Amino acid sequence: MVSGGKLHLRYSIDSDVLIQAWRDYPIDNFPSVWNSLESMAERGIIGVSELILDELKRGGDDLYKWAKDLQSTIVIPTTAEIESEVAYLVNEYSNFGIITGKNMGDPFVVALARANNCSVVTNEKRSGNLNGPKIPDICLSENITWVRFVDIIKEQGLVF
Repeated sequence: MVSGGKLHLRYSIDSDVLIQAWRDYPIDNFPSVWNSLESMAERGIIGVSELILDELKRGGDDLYKWAKDLQSTIVIPTTAEIESEVAYLVNEYSNFGIITGKNMGDPFVVALARANNCSVVTNEKRSGNLNGPKIPDICLSENITWVRFVDIIKEQGLVF
């Protein structure tokens, strides 16, 4: 997973992706989906910011337990580099995440992608407004690729 201290992360996952997948692909009915996500986390392909784990904790359900059980592989600790990226993002883009108190993990999702030169996975749609941006608005402005969960399935060649 780590080479020279740097992850080979391909995807920074937003909480909404995991929440929606948990609803659409219940683990009891689609265990292979969740086994594939676990495998990708173990191989360092997908990761979530610590703040995303905090967002999942607010739900207090089995999804949080699933993520918590994988904490050592799926959760990427906040480094000084990520903190620096978050500071840049929230200063560059008004009302992005932290400032509004809503979607506090969003800057960390994008910062993790910037720090690891990887794609963001989110279900959010563009707002078209950089004075109240959504993750895709920031990704577009920062030239970061963003995809949906189904794109990971296709790109990774997963079959369920």
